[in-house]
Amino acid sequence: MPRVVLCLTVVLLASTVALGVHGASAQRPAQPLDEPLTADLDGDGVAELVRARELSCFGPGGEVAPPCPPSADLRTLVVEVADPCAGAERVLRLSREMEYVSIADVVDADRDGQARELVFELRAGAAARAVQAKVVAFRAGADGCAAVRRTLFSYPRTDTIGRRPKGTFFSTGSIRLRDFSKRFSGLELRTFESYGRATDPGCCPSYTRTTFWRYVKARSRYEPFRTRLTRLR
Repeated sequence: MPRVVLCLTVVLLASTVALGVHGASAQRPAQPLDEPLTADLDGDGVAELVRARELSCFGPGGEVAPPCPPSADLRTLVVEVADPCAGAERVLRLSREMEYVSIADVVDADRDGQARELVFELRAGAAARAVQAKVVAFRAGADGCAAVRRTLFSYPRTDTIGRRPKGTFFSTGSIRLRDFSKRFSGLELRTFESYGRATDPGCCPSYTRTTFWRYVKARSRYEPFRTRLTRLR
C-alpha cells in the first residue's frame, strides 16, 4: 500500500476513533459494552455480566462522577465480569484502565461447541494508539464464582507483536477475530500493526505487519501461521 494512502487512512481512522474517545458532540458515538453482554462464561448454569465500568468522566464543566453523561469528552474505564455467586456479586477485573471499547464479544474461540470465551479490545490516547486486547476463557472457581481459566491471547506482548524492523519502534496495533481461513476449523485471529521511525510524521509509519493466528487446542492458545511485513513507500 502506498504510504500516502495509508497516511490518509490512518488520519481518517484516528479522527473517527478520537471522536469516540474525545468527542465534543452532544452525543457520544455508540461503543461495544454500552450495554453489558450476558453469557454463562464459566458453565455453571448462571449467566454473568461483561461490562465496561466507568472510573472517571471529563466534560465541558470539568470532572464529574460516573455514570458519564453523553456530553463527556473523555471517560476512563475497565472491563470486568460480574457474577451473582456465593450470595453476592463478585467482580473479576480483566483490563487496565483505558478510554474506549473498540471490540467486545462472547465467542467459541476454543472450538468446544460453547460460546464462552470473551474477546475484547480497548484503546486510549488522543489518536487511540494505545491498545490492550485479550481472548479469555473462564471456569468456575473453588468458591463457585467465575475465574480466568486461561488467557488464550493477550496483545500487545513480547510474544504477540511482530519483530520490529531495524531502526523502528512499535507504533500501534489492532486485532480481529473471525473465520479468516478455511484451512483451519473455528475462528482465527488477525493482528495488524505499524512500526515507525523517529523521523516519520505521526500519521504515517514506515512499515505495517499483518499476522494470522490459529487456535491450537493441544496448547490452549493462539499461534501464528502466516505473517507479512510491508515497507511503505
